[in-house]
Amino acid sequence: MSRFRTRNLEAAQRAAERRRREDEAPRLQELVPELESLRFEIEEHRAGLVLPESTHIRRVSVEHAPALFEIPCLDSWCKQGGHDITSAVLRALRARSERFDGEHACPGRTGGADCQRVLRFVGIATYRSEPGEKPGTTNG
Repeated sequence: MSRFRTRNLEAAQRAAERRRREDEAPRLQELVPELESLRFEIEEHRAGLVLPESTHIRRVSVEHAPALFEIPCLDSWCKQGGHDITSAVLRALRARSERFDGEHACPGRTGGADCQRVLRFVGIATYRSEPGEKPGTTNG
């Protein structure tokens, strides 16, 4: 099998595994019912340099999202890497933090060395005043 096909097969397997974990995870709205909106500003760094292709904003569809925040490593040569920021995000959301940040070093390997990529994120959340209150409604 060619090297290109092997890499595509590995990427497809990783994506299928990630979808399985998302399907099995509890829903975000079940764990944080007062959460109204959530977005992330994300940057991936290597050796202290911001990588232009890795800076983006990710909006979360709160109504349907799994309570799982795994972001793949953007280095196509990285094996068993990625960024699982689930525990940090859920801790901040349960504390009703409107703005929170963190970073996560990729645990993967590229060739015979550690990956060297670090994900930095800022989460921005809004909450309903009462748990279970529908977006755009008020009590009164």
